Order: sequence, then C-alpha cells, then structure tokens
Amino acid sequence: MKILNSYEPCSKRFQADLSSLYSNNDSLVYLLRHGRIEGHGTKRFIGQTDVLLDDLGKSQATAWHKALASIHFNAVYSSSLKRCYKTAQLVCPKQNIDIDNRLNEINMGNWDGKTFDEIKKKRLEEFEKRGSQIYQFRPANGESFKDLSDRIFPFFNSLETADLNQEITHGQEDPCSNILVITHAGVIRTIICHILEMNPEDLFKIKLAYGELFVLKI
Repeated sequence: MKILNSYEPCSKRFQADLSSLYSNNDSLVYLLRHGRIEGHGTKRFIGQTDVLLDDLGKSQATAWHKALASIHFNAVYSSSLKRCYKTAQLVCPKQNIDIDNRLNEINMGNWDGKTFDEIKKKRLEEFEKRGSQIYQFRPANGESFKDLSDRIFPFFNSLETADLNQEITHGQEDPCSNILVITHAGVIRTIICHILEMNPEDLFKIKLAYGELFVLKI
C-alpha cells in the first residue's frame, strides 16, 4: 500500500483532491479514525474501553458522510467498539457495515480505562518501561504494539489480496474498488508506520486527529 494523502474533517482540500487526484483506475482504501470521544480531555489508556462519541465526534462523522457521499464503497469495515461503529453508521447510514475485531484498538489489559496518573502512581516502573519500549511492552493481560501488528496486518493484507484476485478474475478494465475502514489511532499508527518503513518504536511520532482520514492506494 501507498499513502496518497491525509485529511482532517471538513477539509475543503479533500473535495478538490477527490476530483483531481484519485483516478477510477486506482483501488483505494479510505482509512478513517473514529470521531472525538466523551472524556477526551483526560489522559487515559482507553484501549478497548467502550466509550461513546461526543457531540463533536458525531459532527465529524456527519461531515465525512457529506464529503464521501459521491464515492461508492464496495465494502465498509469497522472495529466492534462503539466509537467506531457509530462513526461508521453516521458516515454510511445506508450501507452494510462489516464488523472485524482485528480492527479493535490495542488491548491495554489491566491498564484499560485507567488514567495516566493512576498508572504512574501505582506502576511507575512499568509506565516508564512502556515509554522506553513502546513496541514490545505488554501490560498485564493486554497487548503490545507488536501483538497489535500481528493482529491487524492479516486484515490489511487481505484487502491487497482481494484486489489482486479481482484483477486476475475480471481483468483490468473492471472498475476498481473503494474500501472504507473505520478504526482507532493505535491501529492507524501501526499500519502507517509499517507502510512508511519507520522504526516501530517511533510510532507515536505519527500525530493523529480525531476523525482524520488517510487515503491509501492498494
């Protein structure tokens, strides 16, 4: 896969790029982070804690519904967590949404739902170890980003394989596919880091806004 561009919600640049940059001859994955969540102002290990979108998060999803209305999606995939599924419903209210647990956020185990301050107070050594070994560190009963990589790569590889099989079966003259994937910051950072061939320990150098969209060419 190749990253073509990224856009924040309500981006006017997206509409211009949609007509000028993205050819019908390309198969594209629209990789979308869910909208802003309730309680976003507190630094917390959200992970797989099932929080809801706040009002702005719903507005961000609605903005993408309008922006993406002209695109036919061959498939829409979402994490099973409510913040992603609700985003998917608002973006594509009339389309079937395929839930795939592989797209769920990293599982923070015993840390899930707890604030940074709580963990620093009770598990300072582990907190500091995670900071210095972000890719390999695994909290009790949770996942490391290495574990997350092993979980999500088969999903994204399957998108590439499906597109290749379509070309072999139907020929190059058939319309190429557009796929929408709604998921989480941890998943997106991991796949973007892989595409850019970055050191996985640097994945938090990738800054992400709520509701940010990445356009990937298969």
